[in-house]
Amino acid sequence: KLQLKIRVSPRLHWVLPYLRKAKLRMPSLELPRQIRSFKPNRKKIMRSLGTVYFASKVVVIATHDQLLQKRKGRKAKVYRIVKLHHRKVLETLAHELAHLMYPDHTFEQEEYTKVIFRAFEMRERCPTCKGKGKLVAECKNP
Repeated sequence: KLQLKIRVSPRLHWVLPYLRKAKLRMPSLELPRQIRSFKPNRKKIMRSLGTVYFASKVVVIATHDQLLQKRKGRKAKVYRIVKLHHRKVLETLAHELAHLMYPDHTFEQEEYTKVIFRAFEMRERCPTCKGKGKLVAECKNP
Protein backbone atom coordinates (compact mmCIF):
# COMPACT_ATOMS: atom_id res chain seq x y z
CA LYS A 1 0.00 0.00 0.00
CA LEU A 2 1.06 3.52 -0.72
CA GLN A 3 1.11 5.95 2.19
CA LEU A 4 0.12 9.50 1.28
CA LYS A 5 1.22 12.44 3.41
CA ILE A 6 -1.63 14.72 2.48
CA ARG A 7 -3.86 16.64 4.86
CA VAL A 8 -7.42 16.23 3.64
CA SER A 9 -10.58 17.97 4.77
CA PRO A 10 -13.15 15.63 6.42
CA ARG A 11 -15.68 16.35 3.64
CA LEU A 12 -13.19 15.13 1.02
CA HIS A 13 -11.73 12.19 2.90
CA TRP A 14 -13.34 9.80 0.37
CA VAL A 15 -10.91 11.11 -2.29
CA LEU A 16 -7.84 9.38 -0.78
CA PRO A 17 -8.37 5.93 -2.41
CA TYR A 18 -8.64 7.61 -5.82
CA LEU A 19 -5.41 9.53 -5.19
CA ARG A 20 -3.66 6.29 -4.19
CA LYS A 21 -4.78 4.62 -7.43
CA ALA A 22 -3.59 7.57 -9.48
CA LYS A 23 -0.21 7.73 -7.72
CA LEU A 24 0.36 3.99 -8.20
CA ARG A 25 -0.48 4.22 -11.92
CA MET A 26 1.40 7.51 -12.40
CA PRO A 27 4.52 7.69 -10.17
CA SER A 28 5.46 11.10 -11.60
CA LEU A 29 2.15 12.64 -10.48
CA GLU A 30 2.79 15.65 -8.27
CA LEU A 31 0.48 15.60 -5.26
CA PRO A 32 -0.50 18.60 -3.12
CA ARG A 33 0.31 18.97 0.56
CA GLN A 34 -3.28 19.74 1.52
CA ILE A 35 -6.75 19.36 0.02
CA ARG A 36 -9.39 21.64 1.48
CA SER A 37 -13.12 21.71 0.90
CA PHE A 38 -15.18 24.79 0.17
CA LYS A 39 -18.90 25.34 0.45
CA PRO A 40 -20.28 28.52 -1.13
CA ASN A 41 -22.76 30.76 0.61
CA ARG A 42 -25.86 32.49 -0.73
CA LYS A 43 -24.48 36.02 -0.50
CA LYS A 44 -21.83 35.87 -3.21
CA ILE A 45 -21.90 34.17 -6.61
CA MET A 46 -19.09 31.65 -7.00
CA ARG A 47 -17.36 31.51 -10.40
CA SER A 48 -15.10 28.45 -10.06
CA LEU A 49 -15.20 25.00 -8.47
CA GLY A 50 -11.55 24.78 -7.50
CA THR A 51 -8.29 26.64 -7.06
CA VAL A 52 -4.68 25.72 -6.50
CA TYR A 53 -2.08 27.71 -4.56
CA PHE A 54 1.29 26.98 -6.13
CA ALA A 55 3.57 28.28 -3.37
CA SER A 56 2.01 26.20 -0.58
CA LYS A 57 0.67 23.38 -2.81
CA VAL A 58 -2.84 23.64 -1.40
CA VAL A 59 -5.83 22.59 -3.51
CA VAL A 60 -9.25 23.98 -2.61
CA ILE A 61 -12.26 22.16 -4.08
CA ALA A 62 -15.93 23.07 -3.85
CA THR A 63 -18.19 20.33 -2.51
CA HIS A 64 -21.38 22.23 -3.32
CA ASP A 65 -22.60 24.33 -6.24
CA GLN A 66 -24.94 27.27 -6.54
CA LEU A 67 -28.11 27.30 -8.61
CA LEU A 68 -28.78 30.75 -9.99
CA GLN A 69 -32.09 32.38 -10.77
CA LYS A 70 -32.16 35.05 -13.47
CA ARG A 71 -34.23 38.05 -12.55
CA LYS A 72 -35.76 40.57 -14.91
CA GLY A 73 -33.64 43.69 -15.14
CA ARG A 74 -31.40 42.61 -12.25
CA LYS A 75 -28.40 40.46 -11.59
CA ALA A 76 -28.72 36.72 -11.04
CA LYS A 77 -29.55 35.56 -7.54
CA VAL A 78 -28.50 32.39 -5.74
CA TYR A 79 -31.63 30.50 -4.79
CA ARG A 80 -30.28 27.08 -3.84
CA ILE A 81 -27.02 25.38 -2.89
CA VAL A 82 -26.76 21.75 -3.98
CA LYS A 83 -24.20 19.05 -3.29
CA LEU A 84 -21.92 18.09 -6.20
CA HIS A 85 -21.68 14.52 -7.45
CA HIS A 86 -18.48 12.63 -6.75
CA ARG A 87 -17.69 12.55 -10.46
CA LYS A 88 -17.71 16.37 -10.72
CA VAL A 89 -15.53 16.69 -7.61
CA LEU A 90 -13.02 14.21 -9.07
CA GLU A 91 -13.01 16.07 -12.40
CA THR A 92 -12.22 19.29 -10.54
CA LEU A 93 -9.50 17.56 -8.51
CA ALA A 94 -7.90 16.16 -11.67
CA HIS A 95 -8.02 19.62 -13.25
CA GLU A 96 -6.31 21.22 -10.25
CA LEU A 97 -3.67 18.46 -10.03
CA ALA A 98 -2.90 19.05 -13.70
CA HIS A 99 -2.29 22.71 -12.87
CA LEU A 100 0.58 21.64 -10.60
CA MET A 101 2.37 20.36 -13.73
CA TYR A 102 1.04 22.86 -16.29
CA PRO A 103 0.06 26.20 -14.67
CA ASP A 104 -1.72 27.66 -17.72
CA HIS A 105 -4.86 26.46 -19.48
CA THR A 106 -3.27 24.82 -22.50
CA PHE A 107 -3.85 21.74 -24.61
CA GLU A 108 -1.25 19.82 -22.57
CA GLN A 109 -3.00 20.71 -19.33
CA GLU A 110 -6.37 19.51 -20.66
CA GLU A 111 -4.89 16.21 -21.86
CA TYR A 112 -3.06 15.71 -18.56
CA THR A 113 -6.37 16.30 -16.76
CA LYS A 114 -7.96 13.48 -18.76
CA VAL A 115 -5.02 11.17 -18.02
CA ILE A 116 -5.28 11.85 -14.27
CA PHE A 117 -9.04 11.29 -14.30
CA ARG A 118 -8.58 7.95 -16.11
CA ALA A 119 -5.98 6.99 -13.48
CA PHE A 120 -8.63 7.45 -10.77
CA GLU A 121 -10.46 4.46 -12.33
CA MET A 122 -13.88 5.73 -11.32
CA ARG A 123 -16.67 3.39 -12.40
CA GLU A 124 -20.12 4.38 -13.61
CA ARG A 125 -23.22 2.51 -14.73
CA CYS A 126 -23.48 1.28 -18.29
CA PRO A 127 -26.25 3.25 -20.07
CA THR A 128 -27.15 0.43 -22.50
CA CYS A 129 -27.63 -2.41 -20.02
CA LYS A 130 -29.47 -0.27 -17.42
CA GLY A 131 -26.68 -0.30 -14.86
CA LYS A 132 -25.87 -4.01 -14.64
CA GLY A 133 -22.34 -3.47 -15.91
CA LYS A 134 -19.74 -0.95 -14.80
CA LEU A 135 -17.65 1.16 -17.17
CA VAL A 136 -14.65 3.37 -16.52
CA ALA A 137 -15.85 6.98 -16.40
CA GLU A 138 -14.46 9.49 -18.91
CA CYS A 139 -13.65 13.11 -18.11
CA LYS A 140 -16.29 15.27 -19.80
CA ASN A 141 -15.35 18.79 -18.68
CA PRO A 142 -11.59 19.20 -18.23
